Amino acid sequence: MDRATWNEKVKKYTPPFGAFLQSWEWGVFQEALGRRIERIYEEREFGSTLALAVQVHLPLGQFYWYTPKGPIGNATTEKMTRILREKLEDGTFLRVEPAVPSRMQKVKDVQPSYTTILDLTKGEDEILASTKSKTRYNIRLAQRKGVVSRIVGPEYLPDFLRLMDQTTQRDRFTAHPSIYYEQLLKTLDKGEARASLAIAEFEGRVIAANILIDYQGTRTYLYGATSNLHRNVMAQYALHWFVIEDAIQKGMSQFDFFGIAPDGADKSHPWFGITRYKLGYGGKTVSMPGTFEIPMKYVMYSLYRTAKKLRH
Repeated sequence: MDRATWNEKVKKYTPPFGAFLQSWEWGVFQEALGRRIERIYEEREFGSTLALAVQVHLPLGQFYWYTPKGPIGNATTEKMTRILREKLEDGTFLRVEPAVPSRMQKVKDVQPSYTTILDLTKGEDEILASTKSKTRYNIRLAQRKGVVSRIVGPEYLPDFLRLMDQTTQRDRFTAHPSIYYEQLLKTLDKGEARASLAIAEFEGRVIAANILIDYQGTRTYLYGATSNLHRNVMAQYALHWFVIEDAIQKGMSQFDFFGIAPDGADKSHPWFGITRYKLGYGGKTVSMPGTFEIPMKYVMYSLYRTAKKLRH
């Protein structure tokens, strides 16, 4: 199956959010990172199954297959996972993220299972009016302070990496290695799934940066980083509003903030703060069942789960 046909199938069977993770281009990106991929498409009497699967290595020469935001299709989850078991039988286990839950081992989410999505067809005025008052105030404050936002080329990647280093230390999380972001911008520079880098500058210095992915009418906010300096000018608010406006002007229909805490999460949840920030822009909360695992080699899978528990 070629690139255009594959992406057309993804569009036909698109998951509730995160469709770019099943795009042809995402597979190209994974290959650029040195990972083996399999693209599976099957038409059976019980329906269609489509899945981009990425091989992830484990100790002792083992590996598993991961299908982010998939499999997708019009067959039941049980039938689609049956196809994956047939086609990917050499793995220790399968890790899947279907749109409909099934009787599988639920594990910690890899990709977000909750997000908030803006309907860009409402237009700038209606979207801005529907933001929370504090968000709207901070957008205008940043603009008054002289924060300037724009889409830039990969030559600004060092600025993004500098800010990401500050953000990970400040907020205590782990980022991808720099080659990951470099290959993301390099390989997703053409085709239907395209990555871009947006920055916000204050007094000539880059103090906020976002990596975005545009795919099939949806702009997804994938990664963001901010400086420890000039936090009072609220640069991230101006930057987010800029990339939303830019998406509207480019004719996109949705903006996906790609990841919020589950409903009812309290302040102890690591995403509590960023969730409050993202919800400030309005939008509709969308959810998926999460991440599941299907054992293929039962002894090795049991050893893997035991080792993982011991590590934690």
